[in-house]
Amino acid sequence: MVQISKSSEKTSTRVLVVDDKELFRQGLVNLLESRSEVQVVGQAANGFEALEQARRVLPEVILMDIEMPVCDGVQATVLIKKELPQINIIVLTLSEDDKDLYTAIKAGATGYLLKDVTLDELVKGILTVKRGEAVIFPSMAVKLLKEFNQRFDPTDSTGSEAPETLGLSEREREVLNLIAAGATNREIAQRLVIAENTAKVHVRNVLDKLHVRNRQQAAALAIKEGLVGPVQGFPADFSCR
Repeated sequence: MVQISKSSEKTSTRVLVVDDKELFRQGLVNLLESRSEVQVVGQAANGFEALEQARRVLPEVILMDIEMPVCDGVQATVLIKKELPQINIIVLTLSEDDKDLYTAIKAGATGYLLKDVTLDELVKGILTVKRGEAVIFPSMAVKLLKEFNQRFDPTDSTGSEAPETLGLSEREREVLNLIAAGATNREIAQRLVIAENTAKVHVRNVLDKLHVRNRQQAAALAIKEGLVGPVQGFPADFSCR
């Protein structure tokens, strides 16, 4: 391990590395420890461990993978930003999928970089988000701008896209509330007095409009955006506790 002088400790950025692939995670830690600008203060293999480590070591920046067992990077990002909003999170992933990008940003990440980034670019990104700025891989930034252009209505005098609904219809918001409560498609159908296949269509539309992959991510974003309040029966695996 590279020894860090007292002078560099004062200026280096405290970083927590979160990735379920041990070989990649340890290799990244070794690379970061070779740079005086960065001080690796912890590692985690899933979102649950990330939350626990963040509470304990209080990093300035977290490098967060998305797809992990137990608790994924999106769920962990929502929880960490809610409890420790001062921490900046960069999603470091292989995924170039639009949904992963949009979901990560909505969850509170201030950076989105691909794993083929160079070490210099990664360190620069870490220092950038530490200053309170955002960093997004160029090809992904283009996708984000396209999404913004599609959602932004230039005829709207308020200059907004009605963030309180995120484009969901009244029925879809009802479905989202039930998703957040942990309801299955059958339970949603029974509650709303609709066919189960219709419930499945509504659930898929909700996931598509929120740009998320699963119900847990949809519920996490819904609570973060204030679309639903705390609910009883919320899926236990979302809490990462």
